[in-house]
Amino acid sequence: MSSVVKSLRFAITRVPFILTRLPLVSRLNKMLKKHVIDRLTSGVRCPSAQRGCVGSAALLAFLLSLNPGPMLFGQAAKQTAPKSPVQAQPAEKPTPEEEESRALEEAVRSSEDNPQALARNLESFLTRFPASRRREQVLRFIYNSALQANDPRTAAESAEKLLDLTPNDPELLSSLVDLLDRQGDAASRAKGLQYATKFVEYAEREAPAPSKAGDDKSGDMPTLMRGLAYQARGKLYAKLGDTDKARADFEKSYALYPSGPLAERLGDLAAEKNDLDQAVREYATAFAFPGADPAEREEIRKKLGKCYVALHQSEKGLGDLTLARYDELVRSLAPRSKGSPEKNADLHDPFAYVLERTDGSPLRLADYRGKVVVMEFWATWCGPCRVEGKLFGRVEEKFRGNPEAVFLAVSVDEDRTGVTAFLKEEKWTTQVAFADGLDHLLAVRGIPTLVIFDRTGRVVFRLEGLDFDSFVETVDKRVREVLARPVQAVSK
Repeated sequence: MSSVVKSLRFAITRVPFILTRLPLVSRLNKMLKKHVIDRLTSGVRCPSAQRGCVGSAALLAFLLSLNPGPMLFGQAAKQTAPKSPVQAQPAEKPTPEEEESRALEEAVRSSEDNPQALARNLESFLTRFPASRRREQVLRFIYNSALQANDPRTAAESAEKLLDLTPNDPELLSSLVDLLDRQGDAASRAKGLQYATKFVEYAEREAPAPSKAGDDKSGDMPTLMRGLAYQARGKLYAKLGDTDKARADFEKSYALYPSGPLAERLGDLAAEKNDLDQAVREYATAFAFPGADPAEREEIRKKLGKCYVALHQSEKGLGDLTLARYDELVRSLAPRSKGSPEKNADLHDPFAYVLERTDGSPLRLADYRGKVVVMEFWATWCGPCRVEGKLFGRVEEKFRGNPEAVFLAVSVDEDRTGVTAFLKEEKWTTQVAFADGLDHLLAVRGIPTLVIFDRTGRVVFRLEGLDFDSFVETVDKRVREVLARPVQAVSK
């Protein structure tokens, strides 16, 4: 299973996969977060690309550590001068390893965390040192930098070069399918279809079809990956005009993991072929699917009504059809909902939440009503969070004697087993609790994210992403401003 987990890293990186809005990918995201390792080399998703989730310093340290070689010129400057006078010697010619390390250092530093400049500089580095032992890692950084810069062409080029080194990497295959699709021309999409087929073949090897009826594996990761691969290829078939093959792939994907968007796509294909009866069935499924977005449901309703009227000359009976389809879906999807209720379910007031501390004891946010509460959302696997956590602690120290200011580090880790060890290693002093759904209520879309509540319980400041140079000053200033405001009635 470890190989499958590694292969599925793409589901939670910043790859702009065309299917990321679909439930299948959402399901993969939840299952895979706790398994992701080596995020520095696979890319960490940050809420603000221009701030650079993996900064130049971290990137440089990692790349140089792959093949340190002799001491760099920056390190040599720190050496102690010799005690006895020695006649100056002409500078020695740098070794190939030193020359490469210096070139890499300059390529990274001169980019100043600009993803586009970083990609260009690293491409020049590989042109100069084509046989570098760091080639794969540098290519991966070019790839991730191009994604951050929303440059699909450069990202696709680097992904293809990486596939020359690791031809069976499904992460790259799935990403490249989307990147080539985004080129928008038939030739690129035809090439993308070839990679999509390789992705399907890999997924089928990892998750063969059930051996017998009733052998339900719809919840395991290999099966979800297979469904995603069919979906990706089906999308390209549809854009290239091969509707029969597109429909076949979409049906396979729906059978593995049903979703409203897939049903809508199947309805679109049926409508294109003027198969109104099939289109009505598919659109009814998409419309009735639990949890559909209201705006998207409205659009589906228009499609459904148009096809139904064309078939029956009126909408009489459409309501009964939709309700019946809804009842069928609720029954068939019931296994997905099994399990204990989520903590804090159906609560809409953050201060009604009860979180869990790392020692298992409850932390009632209601105890902090009337105070200024500063929350930092983070995770152990997030590199920038590790840095911002230290800065957060520095801000807290400034208010240590003020009981009106409360600081709380809120972990979004789904796998909680490593949190305590992380805190011990990092020596954090801020109190820590797990999010238990609070991140969803506050729409935390990326980490690190900091929010400040005033005494009435309103969010009055929000900071997404790490800004190392100004974080302490900015947060300190904002907390003092909120503390200085007149005390008003506290919301209940």
